[in-house]
Amino acid sequence: MRFHAGLVGNGHTAALVEPDLSISWLCIPRFDSQPLFAAALDPRRGGSLGIQLEVDGRPVALTPAGQHYLGHSAVLQTELAGDGVRLVVTDFMPWGKHGMVRRIALDASGRRAAIRVVGDPVQSAHLPVTREEGLFRTPDGCLLIRGEDLEEASGEARVYLAWGRSAEEAEAALGDLRAASVEAELAAWQEWLRPARSPEGVPAAWAEAYWRSLVVLRLMTYEPTGAIIAAPTASFPAIPGGDHQWDYRYLWLRDGYYTAMTLDAAGLHREARRFYDFCFSLQGPDGHWQQPLYTVDGQDPKERLIDDLAGPGGEVPVRLGNAASGQLQLDNEGNVLHGLWFHYKCTGDREALVRHWDGVRRAAEWILANWERQESGIWEAREYVGHWVHGKVMCRAALAAAARIARALGRDAEAERWTEGARRIAAVTIERGWDPDRQSYVRHWGATPEAFAPMDISVLALVFYGLLPADDPRIRSTVERMYRPADDGGLLLYGGVCRWEQAAVPFYLPTLWLARYHLMAGEVDRCDQWLNACLRAATSLGLMAEHFDGRNGSQWGNFPQAFSHEEIARLVLERAQGWSFFDWEFEN
Repeated sequence: MRFHAGLVGNGHTAALVEPDLSISWLCIPRFDSQPLFAAALDPRRGGSLGIQLEVDGRPVALTPAGQHYLGHSAVLQTELAGDGVRLVVTDFMPWGKHGMVRRIALDASGRRAAIRVVGDPVQSAHLPVTREEGLFRTPDGCLLIRGEDLEEASGEARVYLAWGRSAEEAEAALGDLRAASVEAELAAWQEWLRPARSPEGVPAAWAEAYWRSLVVLRLMTYEPTGAIIAAPTASFPAIPGGDHQWDYRYLWLRDGYYTAMTLDAAGLHREARRFYDFCFSLQGPDGHWQQPLYTVDGQDPKERLIDDLAGPGGEVPVRLGNAASGQLQLDNEGNVLHGLWFHYKCTGDREALVRHWDGVRRAAEWILANWERQESGIWEAREYVGHWVHGKVMCRAALAAAARIARALGRDAEAERWTEGARRIAAVTIERGWDPDRQSYVRHWGATPEAFAPMDISVLALVFYGLLPADDPRIRSTVERMYRPADDGGLLLYGGVCRWEQAAVPFYLPTLWLARYHLMAGEVDRCDQWLNACLRAATSLGLMAEHFDGRNGSQWGNFPQAFSHEEIARLVLERAQGWSFFDWEFEN
C-alpha cells in the first residue's frame, strides 16, 4: 500500500486527507466509532469526501502539487493546480472540538469559480449510513457539512465538517469551528510542544522525525479519558494479499505504555500521567488487567467481520473490533507498573505513586501468583499459547518496578519480597528461553500444539529490562543469528527487520529495537544504520505505518502507527544523549 495521505485530529478522532483533497478515512464522533469514509481501506466501496472546483461553470481537473504540515503541528496544507488555477487547502481539527475546518484559497486568474463538496460514504450492509442534504447519519453520530461561498475578491472560502452524537450536537459544534483559525491552532501546537526536550546535535532529518512523531503521538490520545490508541485506522492489510487485517483503534496497555514512555522522556508529562490514571481505573479487583486492550472509554471491543469490504488488493477479512481482548497476555502488569515507575523517574511525581500504591500492590501480588502461566504473547497469537520470553521478562519488570515504587514509599518489606520474586522469574527465563541447538534465545518455551519456537525480536527485552547486559555472549549470539535472512532463521528482509523469522515484510518496531540494542551495546554506527532505514521508508510527510517494504517504499498495516512513531522519537532522543533510558534498568 502506498500511503501519501496526511493525518489531522482533535483528541477525539482523526482523518486521513489525500493529496487530491479527499478524506479517505474518518470515524465519528470518536476513533473507535463506525467508519464513515474508508476509501483508504477499500478504494471501491469505502467512500470518501472531496472538493470539486468549477471555473466558468465547468469542473476543473486538478493535479496534486504538494502536501506538507505547517511547522510542528497537525495543520495540513495541500496544493493542487490545473487549467491556469491554483488551489491551496489548509485542513485542521481544533483540539478538543467536534469537527474539521477546510480553509480554501483559490487563484483563478479572475475567472468565476465555485467550490463544491462531493463524495459518498462507506457502502456496507454492516455499516449503515443515511444521507440527507449536507448531512450523514450513522448509528454512532451525525456529520454536518456547511460551506461559505467563495469570495471572489479574496479568493477564499471555508468548508466546515461538524459532528456529534445527534444532528443537534453537530449543529452546536459549528459555532466552535467558525471561531477557529489557523493561526490559533498553530499557536496551540507551539504551546503544547513548548516543554518538550530538543534532541541536540542530531542530523536535521532525525530532529524533524522526532518533532513530527511527537505530534502524531498526541493525535493518538483520546482527550476525554486519557486513553492512547495504537493507530487511528482499522483493517489496513499488514501483509500484501494476506489475511492479517486488524482493528487498532483502541487502547492497548502495551502500545499506550510505549507511547507514554516516549512522552515522558520528551518532557510531555500530562498525557503520560493521564494514561496511567486511566489504566489503573480499568484494573480488576484481583490486581490483574483482564483485557490487553480496551475501547477508548474502557469497554470490550468485540470483533466482527465486515464481509462486503476488502483491502486495496482484495485482502479479507475486514475486521472491526479485536478478539485479542479476550487473551491472556502476561505483559499487562509490567507495562503499567514499569511505566508508572518510568513516569516517576522522569518527573519525581511522588503523588502518582501514592495515589496508585494499592493498584501497584495488587498487580505485584497477581504476578507472583500467575507468572508461570502460558499466554498468547506480545504478538497476540491466536493459534497457541506458550511461555513467551517477552511475557516473562515483563512479569519480572512488573515486580522490579513495584519493588522500586515500594522503596520510594518506604515499604521495604514488600520491596524485598517482590525483588526476590523478580530474581526468580529472571533466573527461569534466562535458562529456559535459551535454545542450545540454535545458540540463541527464541520466542517461547512449552508452546502447544506447535513445539517449534521461532527467532523473535521480542527477546531483546532481556537486555532492555536488565536481565542480561548487551555484551552477554548469549545475547551476542542471538543478535548474530538475527542478522540472517528471514527465510534462513534470521530477521532481515527488504532493508528492514522482521518480528520473527519467515515473516512477509519488515516491521518498524523491531527495526528500531535492533537499533536500540546496538546503541546500548555502544555500536552507534549500526544503530544509525537502522534508524536511517526507517526514516528512508517513511512517507514524504514523515508518517509511518506498522510495516514497510524497503524495496519500494510501500507501507503495510494500520497507518500511522503509534509503535513506529514512539520508537523513532525516543530513539532519536536517546541517540542525542548517547544512552538509552533502558540503561536505568541496570541501576538496581
